[in-house]
Amino acid sequence: MSAIAREPTDSANHLGERELIERIVTALSVACPIAPRGPGGDCAHLITQTDRLYRVVTVDGVILGRHFDLSTAPEAAGRKLVHRNLSDLAAAGAHPSDALLSFVIGGDVSVQWLEAFAHGAGKAAHAAGLEIVGGDIARGPDGHIAAHLSTTGFAHRILTRGQANEGDVLFVTGKLGGSRLGHHLHFAARTIEGEWLCGQPAVTACTDLSDGLAKDLPGLLAKNQGATIDLSATPISEAAEKLSKSDGVPALEHAWCDGEDYELLFAIEASRADWLESLFTKTFPQTPLQRLGAVTVGSGLSDTRGAKIPQGGHSHFGVKKA
Repeated sequence: MSAIAREPTDSANHLGERELIERIVTALSVACPIAPRGPGGDCAHLITQTDRLYRVVTVDGVILGRHFDLSTAPEAAGRKLVHRNLSDLAAAGAHPSDALLSFVIGGDVSVQWLEAFAHGAGKAAHAAGLEIVGGDIARGPDGHIAAHLSTTGFAHRILTRGQANEGDVLFVTGKLGGSRLGHHLHFAARTIEGEWLCGQPAVTACTDLSDGLAKDLPGLLAKNQGATIDLSATPISEAAEKLSKSDGVPALEHAWCDGEDYELLFAIEASRADWLESLFTKTFPQTPLQRLGAVTVGSGLSDTRGAKIPQGGHSHFGVKKA
């Protein structure tokens, strides 16, 4: 059996990211417990024996040429690695605990660059209360740099995707669409807000926006659910507006499809939505919060005024169609 597909239909690109993950999870078979203990959300939730806490675990990485390039300051790349993981913990409402750091690098990688990357990661982790307790390093092809962080946190309940109910109100933090003009390197994970949301029983589901609202909103919902959205309420960043003027792509499309916003998208029980929205705004006056719409029965997204919902979002695999 060849590791490289002999036929296009056997390739990872042909399947696309979501189906590829489903195939891998199926192949792992009995080693994979059912979500939320197993794959299916931003994090896995494992029951601990003390304090009635859930141990929340996740893993994420950064790769040269994919998540940063050679013009990126190494400290910024290291910081991004940590905050990508913290953003997953934030979506689960978990308090950061400890992590393992792994590298696959070419033999020609600068030691000074690597030290600066580690310094940026260490500084970001320390500021968040995250301890890096071990890891691994291996040699890859020359010119290659990849770093992954396996991160653990603790939460008092299970907060994940796919738990919203019909009628629940959808909210998003922050402004969307600034990743291509530098936000992807300088964001701060919403860890404090995530922990606070986890402490509110009326919050039924949550995810972070790493691939874009167009992809992550359907991912928040259960398979038999959709959503009615007010597109005009989309919180568009100044960067998305600026980018739109230069490339001609509507700012709304940038906000929905560019990805790497690292904001929180969550659902609240309808009867508590107004109250919790007001409380959130008072608790986090510096964090913008926008009501987007509501969860419905039946798949698909629709706009309240009949406008076309932007399609796309980032996918690691899948051949783009013209």
